[in-house]
Amino acid sequence: MPAVKPMQMFRFLLPLALTVAPAFASQETPPSATEAPAPGVAEPTLAPGGSFEERSLITLAALRESYEMRVQELATLRDSADPNLTGAPKLEYLDAVAAKQAEIRKLEYDFETVATGIDVRAFDLGSESEFDLIKELEGLLKPILSELRDATEAPREMERLRDALDYANEHVALARQAIAKLNGLIELAQAANASSSLIAALEGSRAGWQAQVRDLENQRTVAEFQLEQNEARKRSVVDSMRDMFSDFFRTRGINLLYALLTFVGVLLSLRWLYRFSTVRLRKHSRGERKFYARLLDVLYFGFSGLAAVAGALLVLYSAGDWAMLGLAILILLGLGWASKTAVPMFFEQIRLLLNLGSVREGERVLYQGLVWRVTRLSINTLFVNPKLAGGVRRVPLRDMVDLRSRASAPHEPWFPTSRNDWVLIEGKRLGQVTFQSPELVQIQLLGGSMLHFAAPDFVSTSLENLSQGFRVRQRFGVDYSHQAISAQEIPVKMQAALHRGLSKLVKEEALLNVQVELIEAGASSIDYVIQADCTGDAAPQYQQIERAIQRLLVETCN
Repeated sequence: MPAVKPMQMFRFLLPLALTVAPAFASQETPPSATEAPAPGVAEPTLAPGGSFEERSLITLAALRESYEMRVQELATLRDSADPNLTGAPKLEYLDAVAAKQAEIRKLEYDFETVATGIDVRAFDLGSESEFDLIKELEGLLKPILSELRDATEAPREMERLRDALDYANEHVALARQAIAKLNGLIELAQAANASSSLIAALEGSRAGWQAQVRDLENQRTVAEFQLEQNEARKRSVVDSMRDMFSDFFRTRGINLLYALLTFVGVLLSLRWLYRFSTVRLRKHSRGERKFYARLLDVLYFGFSGLAAVAGALLVLYSAGDWAMLGLAILILLGLGWASKTAVPMFFEQIRLLLNLGSVREGERVLYQGLVWRVTRLSINTLFVNPKLAGGVRRVPLRDMVDLRSRASAPHEPWFPTSRNDWVLIEGKRLGQVTFQSPELVQIQLLGGSMLHFAAPDFVSTSLENLSQGFRVRQRFGVDYSHQAISAQEIPVKMQAALHRGLSKLVKEEALLNVQVELIEAGASSIDYVIQADCTGDAAPQYQQIERAIQRLLVETCN
């Protein structure tokens, strides 16, 4: 179907409005008012309870009247124009004509829109214009700048008046200097019988400066009075701030609060719905999470964020708060522009959520100097170390981009010790682990003193865990005077004596083996190596066993 031209529709609807509106207006006239309204009197308006069609006709009549006025103004403007205009005056005239023509076109479109209930611009293909980013940004920033202008209007007005007062004072002084100089020249010209034309020119110039002085003095008087008025109306900073905040929270603050509540409400609602659905699904699925479940996680996080932002913007849009809406859009655009460098990291985080990245669920990873098991991959990933008290860490996804995980070997330990284990630190100090967490390892030495390590430092310390079993190794030398029996008889006697003596020191079942071997014929003695193997139950007596071996061997030699 061919597009309807706006002007054709306007020419069709205008006579209809002219015909129907007066007749309808006469229906609203009381029976006693039979005379026609006097010329220039506005047409009667409908009572507030009129129907929609009745109000539409009155609106069309008002638009018709405005249209005729603008057409008349345009005709008057064109008739009064000087055809010889050039330069700046001609440009001003053309701008005025263009403005009137734009007003007339708008009234035509408004008339057609009210009459048909359709935005007729959609039918006017010629009205489409190219997208102008600058104009779009101006439209977006205009409400915000208007708010800033209104908020700073009072101080800016005071500054304008002070500038006007300074300008008037300065230029009045200059003008009076010019008048004084002209007075001197006029007196000199009159004394010298100068030509009347020169004197007249000087007097004309003086009259111009005198008029300018009067005008500047008037401006100064007005500026001083307005400045005094503003000073009288000026309020304290506290009162101004209180009123400003009161106005804000009474209007825009309420809109902002509703937008924030909508944002949080949408997030919480979607989170609850998602948790409810995932719990139901996990009851029916066991073992490792499938790829589709992880994909749903990613889609949920993206959709929930977009839905919450859209809900907040919709609240501001519904409230008609264009300033807050524009500010929110600018903030979102700024955040998007600032985060453009984070796009590669963002995609890497998506790969992690899908269990396709460098850290994978169920594997072990080194994080902050400790080994952890990746229990659950999510926005806040769950790291667990079963050997540590409080060994659970919620790690943000952004902290995992640079980490690398690997599969754990069977029976691979998660920490070098367990609680109540006995350890030998750097081969010197013997103590029992009484507490170990991701931050702290506490060891109680013999005698009751406490030794504390940061957990990562403890892992890197040279230590020996005695609780799983240990071996005590000693050397002992015998004089060469016993060389004849040193190879056979002496080791047997030493071993028997050590077994009897150590069995009294520790439980017999804790002593696994005692072995004595000739290791070296030294420069001054025949040396033997003694090895005593014990279970972890004998760990508290480790240093006693060391001393007992030397004592028992000395007693055996005697």
